[in-house]
Amino acid sequence: MDTKEIRRQARAHLQGNWGLSIGVAVVACLLGGLLTGMSFIPEISYWKQLNFFHDRDLSQYVSGSWEIVQGVRIEFKNGIFGLASFLLGGVLQLGYARFLLRQHDGKPTEFNDLFSQFDRFGTGFAQHFLRSLYTLLWSLLLIVPGIIAALSYAMTPFILEEHPELTTVLSTVFPQMPTFILEEHPELTANEAIRRSKELMRGHKTDLFILELTFIGWSLLCILTLNLGHIALNPYKNAAYAVFYREITKGP
Repeated sequence: MDTKEIRRQARAHLQGNWGLSIGVAVVACLLGGLLTGMSFIPEISYWKQLNFFHDRDLSQYVSGSWEIVQGVRIEFKNGIFGLASFLLGGVLQLGYARFLLRQHDGKPTEFNDLFSQFDRFGTGFAQHFLRSLYTLLWSLLLIVPGIIAALSYAMTPFILEEHPELTTVLSTVFPQMPTFILEEHPELTANEAIRRSKELMRGHKTDLFILELTFIGWSLLCILTLNLGHIALNPYKNAAYAVFYREITKGP
């Protein structure tokens, strides 16, 4: 697969749409909804810790009570963001997948696409949680199985966005299960989407890994800007993910 062509297409889809794409990516980043990429937010608590513990003795720790209070406030703020990302990240990934695919297909896009899937909150949360859990479990073996697992599950948000009618695992195992039970638990479709992503990525995991590697140079440059460069890099990488998904699903 030609990664150079994928990146070229991604830039073409962003042409004339950078402002909206950056805005959507920033909010997705803050709330854990990115499909790939890292936060552009500087590690506030890390820099605070370096500053606070550098060249100070115990008496200065006690007398610097205001800095301690500020530090607690910063950590509390980070905790709130972490909780929001945990709860909202999954469903926002579905909305972001919708935005990216519409952008790729030349359809009208709007900021509200990011929040368009909240009626499927359970499905979004479950796919995000299960992907993270499965990747973690594979990572406990070795780092390589964890990377392979993450690559295998990467297309799950796109699949769920395009196929909201996915058959749940339970409905397959128990065909006579009452419909109202399935309707009350839409998140049970997440495992099926993950399974389909694994099937879709057979023979393509190396392609996606190589695509990720092509962005390493840009990511290193972004680090030099305290990650602020990811404001532009995140929408670019995620647009490339949408191109990649379309490439592997278009058939021969």
